Amino acid sequence: MAKKRRRLGKLLYILCLLFWCLLLCWGAWYCLGRVWIYAEEYELSRPNHTMDAYVSELSRNLWDQGIEDTIRAMPHEVQSDEEVAEHVRKMLSSGVSYLRKGGGGEGRAIYSLRCSGHEFGTVTIVEEENYESRIDTGVFPWNLLPWSIRPWRVESESFDFNGLYSSVSVVVPRTYTVMLNGVKLGQEYVVETDIPFDALKGYYERHDGLPKKQRYRFDNVIGTIEPVILDENGEVFPFDPARDDTQFFKGCTPERLERLGKFTAGFVDRYLRYTSGAIDPTYGYQRLGPYLLKGSDLDERMKSAIDGLSWAHTSSVTVKSAQLNGAVSLGENYYICDITSEATAFTPGKGETESVSNMRVIVRERNDDYRALLLELK
Repeated sequence: MAKKRRRLGKLLYILCLLFWCLLLCWGAWYCLGRVWIYAEEYELSRPNHTMDAYVSELSRNLWDQGIEDTIRAMPHEVQSDEEVAEHVRKMLSSGVSYLRKGGGGEGRAIYSLRCSGHEFGTVTIVEEENYESRIDTGVFPWNLLPWSIRPWRVESESFDFNGLYSSVSVVVPRTYTVMLNGVKLGQEYVVETDIPFDALKGYYERHDGLPKKQRYRFDNVIGTIEPVILDENGEVFPFDPARDDTQFFKGCTPERLERLGKFTAGFVDRYLRYTSGAIDPTYGYQRLGPYLLKGSDLDERMKSAIDGLSWAHTSSVTVKSAQLNGAVSLGENYYICDITSEATAFTPGKGETESVSNMRVIVRERNDDYRALLLELK
C-alpha cells in the first residue's frame, strides 16, 4: 500500500513537472512571439523602411507620376516630353540615394533625393495615424518604450531637374539660321547683335553697313544638343567653333567671278585715269561715279580729291591690264576683290613711267549692280 502511494506521488510529481515545463515553454513561446511581432512592427515603423522601398521602386522603374508631371511643366521648346524623359531615365540609372533633411517636425520626415551627388527631388513621409498595430503599446511593458511603432507613408514628392538644363550659344552671320533639334530659333533668342567680323574690324569705321554677326542663346536644352547652322541659301554649313570667322567667307562661283571681273576691269580703268590727274577731275569723277557706292568711304575720298587733282601734271595714262586675282563673298552681297593692274603714265619733263598696283576693293551688289565702297592699296 505504501509502495503504491509512493508510485502515485512520483507520478503526480512528474505530471506537475511536465505541466510546469509545458507552461514555461508556452510562456516563452508566447513572449518570444510577441517580441517577434514587435520587432516586425518596429522594423516597419522605421522611416528608412519606407524610403528604401520608395527608392527601390524608383530605381527599378526610373519613373513615376511626379516625374512625369514635372517634365511636362518644364520648358523644353525644342524637345519632346519623351526625349526629356529619356535624359531623366539615363540620369536615374546611375543610382538614386536619399538623405534626411532638417525640418519636418513630429510624425513627419523630409528626405532629399540624390543622384550623382546632386539633389533632384524631395520626398515627405508621415506616420500612419490610423494604423492598428498588432501590439497594444498602451499596456505594460510596451508602454515603457519611448518610440512609436506606426509605419510611414509617402505624403508628397517634388522634383527639380533644372540641373539637367544646359545652354547653347553660337555666333553666326546675321543672314544664317540656327536649328536645334529640327526647330528654327527665332529672333527672340538673339541676345547680341551687330557683332563685327574679326577679319573686317578695320573697315567698320569707314563703312558701317558691312556684314555682321549675331549671337543666339537657348537656355532650355535638357542634356546636350548640337546646333545645326544653315547658310543664307538654306544649306547646312559645317560650322567649327574652333575656327575663326573667316570660315564664313566663301569663294565665288565662276559666274560671279565673271561678273566681278567685268566690273573691276571698268572700275580700275576709270579709277586710275581719274587719280592720275590726266583728265579733268570733274569729268573723271563723273565717269567713275557709276562704279562707286554713293556716300561710301571711297566715294567721299574721290570727291575730296577733285581740287587736288586739278594741279596734277600727268598728261596721259594707258591702263595695260586689270586682273581680278580672286574674290571672296562676305555674305549679304558684299565681296572682297583682289586686283592687280598695270599702267603707263606720261608726264611732261619726266617721260613715261610704268606702275603696278595691287589693291583690295570691297564691292556691294544689288540687283546685279556692282558698286565699290572701300579700297586699299597693298
